[in-house]
Amino acid sequence: MAAGLLVPRGAGSCVVAEDDLDDMPVPVINHPITGHPGHLGNSVWQDERTSARRRVHALDMMATARRTVNRLDCTLGDDPVPYLGGAALDFGKARLPRRTARVGIWVARGLTRREGFEAFRELVRCRPSDGLRVVLVLDPPGRAPIPFIRGHEFVALEDVVEHEDGLAVAPEILAARLFKGPSHQGPVWVSGDGGVLIVHGKWHEFTGGKQKIAVAMLAEAWLRGDPVLPIARILEEAECGRSVKRLKDLFGGHRTWRDVIRESGSNAWLEV
Repeated sequence: MAAGLLVPRGAGSCVVAEDDLDDMPVPVINHPITGHPGHLGNSVWQDERTSARRRVHALDMMATARRTVNRLDCTLGDDPVPYLGGAALDFGKARLPRRTARVGIWVARGLTRREGFEAFRELVRCRPSDGLRVVLVLDPPGRAPIPFIRGHEFVALEDVVEHEDGLAVAPEILAARLFKGPSHQGPVWVSGDGGVLIVHGKWHEFTGGKQKIAVAMLAEAWLRGDPVLPIARILEEAECGRSVKRLKDLFGGHRTWRDVIRESGSNAWLEV
């Protein structure tokens, strides 16, 4: 509250009922006879002598997100664009240490709830990323896994925060997180742009733009539970020329791709 991150929502006071009302907040009102503030419990009137402090507060998403990216040089740092009723904020692009290309920076919350994630997925269908887009997620990281969306790197704030600040992202830590991946990766983890693929702890890096698209598609298919993809679809989406007819042609010069990427007939998949 002192930092301005939690602000009053509405003018009324409320209290959590200590009876069988499922711990739902109920409004504090004045008793019609005594005039004392309180609420009607399950059976009797309950006085609330300290009701002046029982205000409903809500997170100020704009103030919190600005504090989160305070140490990042974002192109829209002073005037981010809100989406989904302010649950997602677009801060433009930022340059991070040891990365030549700028990355998109969004701050979002509510992505660990199914309805929140589906709304976000629909949003990015309408506003696709033209490169890597980093989504700094304010949800507690252990609440639920966030499904993969190609072109997007979901980073829990807890993983990249500067602890001395408590809320602001440290650019060096964020850059390291994008390069090495999260602490808990599962059998398969892929970066949002397909540049890094980790299979059972073994790290593979891909630099070509077309290779990255193919890797991201194959990893996304595996994570979705339907790992086999038509080679023609991969090559079409990667915008390969007519001379590239197989993944062998696309990855032929890469020293590690055969370890994890397989093709047979007209299909390809990750070997996990």
